[in-house]
Amino acid sequence: MKTLGIIGGLGPQTTAKVYLSVINLIRKNGEDKYPPIVIYNLPFPFIIEKEAIIEGRNAEKMLPYLIDGAKILEKSGADFGILPCNTLHKYIKEIRESVNIPFLSILDETVLELKTKKIQTVGLLATKTTIESRIYEKVLVEKGIRIICPTEEGQNQIYDIIVQLLNGEENDLQSKKIEIVCNSLHEKGAESILLACTDLQLAISSVKSPIPIVDTTEVLINASVRTLIGKPN
Repeated sequence: MKTLGIIGGLGPQTTAKVYLSVINLIRKNGEDKYPPIVIYNLPFPFIIEKEAIIEGRNAEKMLPYLIDGAKILEKSGADFGILPCNTLHKYIKEIRESVNIPFLSILDETVLELKTKKIQTVGLLATKTTIESRIYEKVLVEKGIRIICPTEEGQNQIYDIIVQLLNGEENDLQSKKIEIVCNSLHEKGAESILLACTDLQLAISSVKSPIPIVDTTEVLINASVRTLIGKPN
C-alpha cells in the first residue's frame, strides 16, 4: 500500500474527517491493515485563513505554507499528496511543481465523477473566493458541464455558514438555509448540487436536497483510497 500525505488544517475538522473516512473506506475495501498516512497541519496565522478562504484576498500569503507543507510530506515518505481545500486549489499547479511526488487534484477528480454520472448542469456551493477565481468553471465548462451559481442573497447565506463552521459552530439552521439555496439552484435547472467547499460537508448530512449532492470532499477521499491500494479510476 502507498503512503498518503495530507496537507492539513484547512480546516482541522475537515482534515479529521478525511483521515477517518480514508480509514473507514480502507476497511470496507477488505484491506487487512491500516493505511500509512502522514498529516502535516499548516501553522499559518488565523488572520491569513480568514483573508484567503473567507474574504478572498491575500490568498498568495498561503502559498509558502502550502509549498512547505508539500515538501514536508514528501520528506516524510508520502508517495502522493492531497489538499482537502477547494479554494486553495487555485495553487495546485505550484504545489505540484514544488515536489517530486504527485498531488491529486480535487478539481480533476470531480470532473471525472460528474462525467461518470453523466451530469451536464450543476449548482455550485462554494466560497466566494472559489466562485470568483472560476477554478471550477475553467475545468467543467471545458468538459461541457454548465455551472449555476446562487443568487447574491443565497451566496451571502452560504458565506455566513462557512464562517460559522470555520469557527466551530454547527446548528440545525445551517442545513435549512442550504436546503433553500439548493431548491433555488434546482429551479434554475441544476441536475445536481456540487458541494465545492470542504467545510460545508460538516453541515450537509441533514440537508434534504431536491437533487443529488456531489460532495467534492468525498470525491477526493475515494480517489485517495483508490490510489492508496493501487486501484485504477
